[in-house]
Amino acid sequence: MLVSFLKPDGVNEESISLLIDRFYTRVRKDELLGPIFADAVGDEWGPHLQTMRNFWSSLMLTSGRYKGNPMMVHLMLPRLGLQHFDRWLAIWKQTTSGLFPTETANLFVRKAESMAERILATVDQYHASLSATN
Repeated sequence: MLVSFLKPDGVNEESISLLIDRFYTRVRKDELLGPIFADAVGDEWGPHLQTMRNFWSSLMLTSGRYKGNPMMVHLMLPRLGLQHFDRWLAIWKQTTSGLFPTETANLFVRKAESMAERILATVDQYHASLSATN
């Protein structure tokens, strides 16, 4: 049986690009997240935005454009906690709901929530293992 992949309603490379641009414009202005991203990204926003476009294209369109390790990237940052991921998700929800039909926005949110849970668990486990060896 041949199973075809149907793109979520309204999702294409252009809409992903718009989502990423709007989302990170909001993140950069956020009091909690803005300084973290400013330290991590510096003046390299163009490459970071392209990486995020590639990531979400791979996730939503199965394009295979993303080549990276999001876990390692987040482990290299100062310790991130639940408050950071909650804020990130709140901004993500606001941005996706303004751009996509409800079902599509919810799909983006579910994928982001799942990713945030895995990253937060990995970060917590990593720091717990560091504490145990000290």
